[in-house]
Amino acid sequence: MQCAHCGTEVAPGQQFCGACGAAVTDPGAATVVVATAEKHEDPLLTQLRQDLAGEYDVEKELGRGGMAVVYRATEIELHRTVALKVLPPGMGGGTMAERFKREARMAAALDHQNIIPVYRVGQAAGTYFFAMKFVEGRAVDAIIEQQGALPVPVVLAILRGSTSALAFGHQRGIVHRDIKGANILIDRDGRVLVSDFGIARATEEKTLTASGSVMGTPHFMSPEQCSGAKVGPQSDQYSLGVLAFQMLTGSVPFDADSLMPILQHHFFTPPPDIREVRPGVPEPLLGVVYQALAKDAAQRWASTRDMLTAIEAIPFPDAERREADEMLRKLAVGTPIPEVRTGSLPPLADTRVAGLSAPTSGPTVTAAKAAPPRPAPKPKSKVPVVVGVLVAMGVLGGGGTLLVVQRQQAARAVAQAAADSAHRADSLRLDSIRLAAQRPPAPAAESTAVAPADTTPRPGRQPPARVARPERAAAQRPAAPAQTEPQVVPAPPAPTPQPAAPAATGFIRLRTVPSDATIFVDGRQLGSGSLYDFTLPAGTRRIRITSPGCETMEFLVTIEAGGTANLRTRTLTCQ
Repeated sequence: MQCAHCGTEVAPGQQFCGACGAAVTDPGAATVVVATAEKHEDPLLTQLRQDLAGEYDVEKELGRGGMAVVYRATEIELHRTVALKVLPPGMGGGTMAERFKREARMAAALDHQNIIPVYRVGQAAGTYFFAMKFVEGRAVDAIIEQQGALPVPVVLAILRGSTSALAFGHQRGIVHRDIKGANILIDRDGRVLVSDFGIARATEEKTLTASGSVMGTPHFMSPEQCSGAKVGPQSDQYSLGVLAFQMLTGSVPFDADSLMPILQHHFFTPPPDIREVRPGVPEPLLGVVYQALAKDAAQRWASTRDMLTAIEAIPFPDAERREADEMLRKLAVGTPIPEVRTGSLPPLADTRVAGLSAPTSGPTVTAAKAAPPRPAPKPKSKVPVVVGVLVAMGVLGGGGTLLVVQRQQAARAVAQAAADSAHRADSLRLDSIRLAAQRPPAPAAESTAVAPADTTPRPGRQPPARVARPERAAAQRPAAPAQTEPQVVPAPPAPTPQPAAPAATGFIRLRTVPSDATIFVDGRQLGSGSLYDFTLPAGTRRIRITSPGCETMEFLVTIEAGGTANLRTRTLTCQ
């Protein structure tokens, strides 16, 4: 036997080469291969392959969202490709597992030609999953990103299929809550499919939704969804209206550099006029889009079936329908179609002028001679910050999914305060004008009162002599005789009261486990589950966190003026 390293003859039985010292192996011996994970392989993928071995051949990850990961797999027995939506280990306990199983049951109950079907709901070694149909195609948001604005026949075809799917779900008490381009797919046959009912919830189920959570994607969220209010079918109608606007113009109606301005646009800003950037869109289609984008949910359709009826009433000849199907098949495989040219949307108004920070004092009446006008400083909007919002971003299917966790009462207070302060700003301006007009002129002080001279010329009367200035008159008068009585000196005028300096404040960030724990600051209840950049007076504050069945946590924290005390996550000890 020769050494495989240097070729030197090695006597039988030796384990190492006498020339180079390399280990010697018998070429006739059995070879044992130890299976190891790939260098950068996801541990969840490795665990999933072990747990589902024999049932599914799990291939690769397709995407992940706020509560689940989606993998491509092959069902071994039926030889069909599926998409596995999996709840990661460690999240499968308590409410999260119940929510996941409930959502899987709801999705499996929706048997509709425009809804991606669910084949199976299961659990393997503590891992919850459900298998869905794997769609070979593209999402609408990816199509818009490549193509821009879409032809009107394509828009009508997508709206018809999407609205039909939503109407089917709404009739069964299920609201999607996250309609956007990433959750509407076009398969290779040109069929429109609505996916990811993963954050949908049945309207009749209340036990798992009492936490007051707000879920959705900011650019597509309805005003009531932004405020944390209870949502219904009209919320999905609004989101579909945003998508229709995006398909017609290539852009969403409301956009900004950060989250809060986007939400404020949903509350206050009218949607731009599509006709200014794309002439020729049929008026019935424009009517559907703008009714769906109504700020008040009551101004949309009473049912999504009525919305579908309005869309189906838009003229859609058979020739255009066949053309739309052909274009959808091309778009589903990445083949471009003729470009639709549109103009640029006008810039939106600055949401900070909406007066979200209510004035702390009444209307101010200016003096008769005002100073030259100066541009007013832009007020800082603090209402959304004061409430405290916990934001967690996840990506699934190419779209950003926002998870905002907070109490519904607090979120509704944001919307109500914003609307009230916007109206209050206008009222205060009118009150200021009225008060300035109605207030009589202030009486002059007795020590400085001077009767105005009558300078009107009259016949036979000489004009009065010009009144000399007080300092000159004093110089021309003879010296007064010495007074024997003490001179009474008038009291100086009272100093003008200065406004009190604003109290120094800072911010606090805090998240609790469990997520429904109640947070008290200095004995005052401020939130449940989280406080995000909540404004507090600077100084030492006492924090108390309570939850039924858990030990109360209490501690002190120092809030610095202008600073942020980031307390991160505080976990209670529960039974």
